[in-house]
Formats: sequence, C-alpha cells, structure tokens
Amino acid sequence: MALVAITEGEPPTMIINKSTDRTKISRRSLLAAGAGATIAAAVPGAAFAEPRTVGDPVQRWIRDQAVSLRTVDPSAPLDDLRLLPRLTRGATLVGLGEHGHNFAEVTTLKHRVLRQLVERQGFRTLFWEEDWSLCLLIDRHLSTGAGDLIALVNQMSPAWRNQQVVDLLRWLRRHNLRQRNDQVRFVGAEHYATLPFVYTELKAYLAKVAPEHRAEVAELIKYLIPDCSKTDDPDCNSIGGYARWYFLKVQDKEPFLTRAARLREIVDALPCRPGDLRRELAGQAARQIQKFYLHYSFPPPEIPSFRDAGAAGTIRWWHDLTRTKAVYWAATSHTSRAARVSITGGYPVTFAPVGSHLAGWYGERYRVIGFGFHHGTYRTETGAVVDVPVPKPDWYEHTFTGLDHDQSVLDLSGRVPNEVREWLAAPFLARGYPDEGYDSEGSGGTLADWFDVIIHRREVAPTDLIRADT
Repeated sequence: MALVAITEGEPPTMIINKSTDRTKISRRSLLAAGAGATIAAAVPGAAFAEPRTVGDPVQRWIRDQAVSLRTVDPSAPLDDLRLLPRLTRGATLVGLGEHGHNFAEVTTLKHRVLRQLVERQGFRTLFWEEDWSLCLLIDRHLSTGAGDLIALVNQMSPAWRNQQVVDLLRWLRRHNLRQRNDQVRFVGAEHYATLPFVYTELKAYLAKVAPEHRAEVAELIKYLIPDCSKTDDPDCNSIGGYARWYFLKVQDKEPFLTRAARLREIVDALPCRPGDLRRELAGQAARQIQKFYLHYSFPPPEIPSFRDAGAAGTIRWWHDLTRTKAVYWAATSHTSRAARVSITGGYPVTFAPVGSHLAGWYGERYRVIGFGFHHGTYRTETGAVVDVPVPKPDWYEHTFTGLDHDQSVLDLSGRVPNEVREWLAAPFLARGYPDEGYDSEGSGGTLADWFDVIIHRREVAPTDLIRADT
C-alpha cells in the first residue's frame, strides 16, 4: 500500500488556491525576517584544536588508511565499497550527511552508498530531509508509478531540484518495479510545509472511523487547512507563502494552536490495532499538522531545535513501526550526534540536531557516514555559481589536504593511534554554509560525534539542472 492512502481510493489533488507550485520556503530567510536581528550561534568557550601541519601524524595516518574509491558514477559496480558492510555492521539506521546540498559529486557518491546499502545490505527505508506530506506523493510514485516525477521534484526544496536527485529517484523506481514485494519506502522527515491534501485525507478518514466527531473535525479542518484566500497577503499562492504569512503576519496564533491540538487529541483517542497502517498514518498526519503550526509559532532561535526534534520523531515513528533498516539523507548538521550544533554566518543558528536524538534512542545502531570535500564551486538558491574555497587550517577538512585520491573512504571507528584519538576527541570545526566561504563555520561536539566514516571528495561542482528531455 502506498503511504499516501489514509482513506480508500485516490488521494485528493494537492491544491492551494489552484496552485500546485510549492514556492520555496527559505528557512534561512524566514529566520532572519522573524528575528529582525542576529541570532546568537557560537558555542561559548569552545577551544578548537591547533591547525595541522605538513608531516602531522594524523595526516600521515589518513594518507595510509584512506581507501580510494574508483568513481562517482552512481551506476558503476560497487566493488570499491566492499568496506561498508564491516563499517556499518550492527547498524539499523545510517545517516548520510553532506556539507551543503547541491554538489554533484557528493550527491552521486551518496547515491552509490545508498545503492550498496539497499542492494547488498537490505536497507528498505530512505528518510529524506524534506517535508513528509510531499514525500508521501513521491513514495506513491516510486511504489506505483502514479504522478509526474519531475513535477514532484520541482515541488521539493530548491536544494533537491536537480538532475542527480531525479536520477536517484528513478533508480529507486526501477528497484521497486523489480522488487514489488520488497520495496524501498521514501519518507520525508520534515513538517515545515504540510500540504492541504493531508488535511482533507484526515478529515475523510475521521468521518468514517469517528462519525461522532464529524462536525467538529470539519470545523477544525476548515480553520486549519492552508488556504491563501484566507490571508491578507496578495503574494500568497503556495504553501510557502501561507507559512510565511502565518509566521510573520499572524500575531495571535493561539486559535490555530488550540485547534491543531484538539484535532490531534481526537485522533490520539482512537484505538490503534497492531498492523493498522491507516490509523498509524492518521496519527502521523495529526502530528504533522500540529507541528506545522507550532514550528512557525516559536521565536526564531527556538525553531531549529524544534524542527530537528520533530524530524527525529518522524524517523523514530516509521523506523519502529516497520522495523526495517533505514538510511537518513540530510545535511551533516542534522545527521550529527553532537548535543548542540552551531552554524555561523549571515543566518547563525544553534540547535540540537536530529542525530543527537537518534543516538539517544538507538545508540550504536545509529551510524553516520559524512561526505566532505576540499574545494570547488557551488550554485546558490538564486542560481549564481560561486567558488567554494579550500578549507581553513583549523577546519577538520584541512587534514585531508594531502590525499592523492579524487575520492576516498576513511574508517574512524576502529582502533587508532593516540594522536588520531585526540583528533577525534577535539572540538569540531568545519565549513558552514558553503556559499558564505570563510564567513561561515560549523561547530559543536567532536569529530567522533559527527562521523563514523568519512567519504572525501577532492573537488566538487554544482548539480545539473533538470534536463528538458528527462
């Protein structure tokens, strides 16, 4: 059964003011607009490790231990990834973290690792750093072929609207066609753009299973469903515009929060028999609706931690429900197990990442593979291509400078020399927002908190725009 079906039959068309275009929700710009001032971000009192020098024992160890990977071609044979089963032994959830989205070689390297985990190690869920409701529709396409994949990708966050992501999703569709009884499910972890069809599906479900609440649910849904015609914003024509209106212009949010809480209360009171997927989906839908309105009700500095706690909760819900091995595809700042992560720059944030929650729940069963790089170019959300400089001497990426591989894999989880152990235990410092160069840094915890394995690429370039002939 496709995840999207809370009720019988086809789901309603996703409509908001007759527009299915999900205008981007720029989390950075929303935070900045809501704050009206700089958001404190730096970890106070952190003492970072001294820069590594030529001939450093850690750099020598990396050169000796890093294993070259033959290619970034996602369709190539996987023999050069033969180390991964050992490096992920015992893991039921693997985070694939990247220092910034929209890098072609990073995306295709992650695609190769995903293929290894799916085709050779039996992983059957892919959690994605994207809204849960949109991913219901993508999962439905991957399972049944329904819908237009390109149209769906073009509704994703700008970071994912590229040819490499299209290629990955098409590979998943081909896999699911071959394995009709053993499919990979595609599950969004986020709640920041919960789409209208979730509300109408939940309303129809509750009308069947809880008719005594039919009138109340209809009133709640009518009030809560995102609809730009209810706003005073002439520029609102999408879920992004609606979220922006609610976040920035609605002063009294209590009527929304009270109704969202009541809707969830009604659903939570329903019995839930083991194996009743529709009831599980209804519960998740109610949680997503409530989290959407809560998300945009918090002061800006509190939103990132709420966002990541919500994403972690969605991952835990589906992971524990299905008991399948799963992959979490996101930025390193989300996959990290550090208790707190900070990113400086134009939109500074400090938050408890998704990975910190997952590590608390799953311990050693949650492992993280980080994808780093040395230098290259990057395409911003505005379409500009900018240089991404070589790492600063005190960033962990600088330690990989001496590698002579185009791409390589390094195990950090085994027995290591004392100097390497100290490096892994030192305060973490890395590049932050890639488009801000040396003006943005990421920090929090230690290198060992962030990664069990590092796959390093020397030079990166932007992902390709979606081809017209796709």
